[in-house]
Amino acid sequence: MILAICLMVGGVSGAAAVGSQSNADGDAVILPDDVPSPWAYDEVKQAIVLGMVPRSLQTHWRNPVTRIEFAQMVVHFLAFQYGYSSDSSFVSRFCSVSTDRNGKPFGAAPSWWNTFCGAWGSFSDLAVPEERGYGNTAYALGIINGRSDTIFDPDSPITRQEAAAMLMRCYQVYGGTYTASTTSKLSDMKLVADWAKKDVASVVELKVMQGTGGAFDPQGTYTREQAVLTLLRLYANAPVSRANQNVADL
Repeated sequence: MILAICLMVGGVSGAAAVGSQSNADGDAVILPDDVPSPWAYDEVKQAIVLGMVPRSLQTHWRNPVTRIEFAQMVVHFLAFQYGYSSDSSFVSRFCSVSTDRNGKPFGAAPSWWNTFCGAWGSFSDLAVPEERGYGNTAYALGIINGRSDTIFDPDSPITRQEAAAMLMRCYQVYGGTYTASTTSKLSDMKLVADWAKKDVASVVELKVMQGTGGAFDPQGTYTREQAVLTLLRLYANAPVSRANQNVADL
């Protein structure tokens, strides 16, 4: 079971190799957090087989996911939903025919991915070109907001209520609309921020995210394996999805 994750996509991935250590006789030692939790294993495995998980994030499954990691995950997920194997090709094509977070056409550019990796935008804390690419794309599409006009805050973890809002914004990008049909019966719904209430109710009703003991825990930790599971469930459970063959062609 342990080796299955490492070998899932045709050999040991770079991320898994970096996360491994060697013992004295040369056998690989897989660190505990490089293996998904037992309750998450099967769904993580399925997501990897589908091609839904970036290779660089196929490790440290039990760690809190950061804002920039989730930006990479959702951009890769969107590329997957539209049938693209390359995130950069997807971003450039999508932006050439779509509107930004304010409903305005992106317009023409030789490569929108290169534009986002370059000087585009005002976030001063996205120092690495690839981070700028994913962070700026997720922002431009309206999925992840900045902490301010100039701060993206890439290394901060995401709370569960933030995850719910980002997942539903991601859903809207590829044509989905959804509003929960009933008021959530979660015992701690009063603790959910007003801006997240509709999204939390929607992800729970869609069985994309689950509570524990009748509570949602809006400020709770959202891990890398949980991020993978919720994206997989969004793909499997939401009405609009590549799984249902009703995502519009670009």
